[in-house]
Amino acid sequence: MKLEVKWQVLGIICAGIFISTLDGSILNIANPIIAESFSVTMNEVQWVTTSYMLVITATLLFFGKFGDQIGSQKVYAYGFLCFTGGSFLCSISPALYYLIASRLFQAVGASMMMSTGVGIISNTFPAGEKGKALGLTSSMVGIGNMAGPVIGGVILANFGWSSIFLVNIPIGLIGFYLALKHLPAQPLNPDQGRYDVAGMLLFALGSVMLLLSLSNNSAAAPVIAVVAISLLISFYFYERNQVQPLLDFTLFRIKPFLFGNIMIFIAQMSQIWVIFLIPFYMEDFMQLSPQLMGLYMTIPPVCLAITAPLTGSLSDRIGPGRLTSIGLFLMTLSHLILSSLSSGNSTLKITAGLLLIGIGMGFFASPNSNSIFRSIPGEKAGYTGGFTATTRNFSISLGIAASASIFTLLINTQQQLFSPDIAYMQAVGWVFKISAFITLCGLLLSILTAKSRMPSPNNELSA
Repeated sequence: MKLEVKWQVLGIICAGIFISTLDGSILNIANPIIAESFSVTMNEVQWVTTSYMLVITATLLFFGKFGDQIGSQKVYAYGFLCFTGGSFLCSISPALYYLIASRLFQAVGASMMMSTGVGIISNTFPAGEKGKALGLTSSMVGIGNMAGPVIGGVILANFGWSSIFLVNIPIGLIGFYLALKHLPAQPLNPDQGRYDVAGMLLFALGSVMLLLSLSNNSAAAPVIAVVAISLLISFYFYERNQVQPLLDFTLFRIKPFLFGNIMIFIAQMSQIWVIFLIPFYMEDFMQLSPQLMGLYMTIPPVCLAITAPLTGSLSDRIGPGRLTSIGLFLMTLSHLILSSLSSGNSTLKITAGLLLIGIGMGFFASPNSNSIFRSIPGEKAGYTGGFTATTRNFSISLGIAASASIFTLLINTQQQLFSPDIAYMQAVGWVFKISAFITLCGLLLSILTAKSRMPSPNNELSA
């Protein structure tokens, strides 16, 4: 493929990554302000993010398979347009529930882009350059997340939270035109047939109810959790009996695919605890301004943007094992540092924690993605992109709901024993101790599976 074509494709895909990560990172610092604007709690406002992630999670596999059937480039292009329309609806939302509904529409567009973008890049770049290209996409995640808090801080201070969604509109319209005009046709999967709508509904209902159970502090929460787990188990056994299931079980025999997705789940779920909760800590406990909060929250994406291209290229030469282990080790240190916020200098500890979480994700994300995509056949790149994005978004949704619920439960318990300030700090400490344990489990898995995750040059569907 000509040099200019592959870099043109990378640029268009990176524009979609930028717009979606920019939107998410702005919301990270806007959530406390949106909660105050609508007079709602942390548990309620988290649904602005969680509902968005849920729709993405429920539809990624569908759009991934749809892209493999009709052409991933078409799904990606119209995803740009749908995301842009949803952004406009978000900007005119008069109430929390209207905003949540608008985010659902926006999420469909994001899902269309997320499920197909990485697969398009994987099919466009040769094997020896996949790590470099995927590293650059991870860097764009960092740039989008880096720009979000800075831009968001200025917008929130001067124009109000509704204006943050207007930033997406010009970028989205230009991206739609370029994607429609310049993305090359992608390989189609000849085995693709009918859509597993029943499987998609079982997975969506199970996922929604699981997150509802985590966000519900009433006596009904255990019942909802049991129903959710039952639905997800039913989804698994239903898929096992389908001729063309939503789950591609052949891919699970590929160890880099299997272990890579398990580690994505662990890493993303634990890191979102930091990204979601720290802005609340900075506003509620440290009384920081939106601009200063925004500057702090640029630390992880700056570190990610710097390290991801380097580790992506390095993984082309030495494999992902040591790099992902280093990343998860640094993330574990980040959570341990943040768990000690109750003692010492909060500013120094937050800075160190955010630095380590960003560098850790930079070491983890692109080498792990490189390992996954180098191990699968090209005609399944769309599905693989959809599946890894499903894993990532489901883990982020679960992480947000779990962290908010655990924090609420802990602070209510601690307030019976301590003053409000001490109770708050105790709750923060325990939340990050739990997330450190989760990341430590990921580190152990990375070490134990390092050799089996070395990419196969033949992309064989074997264990």
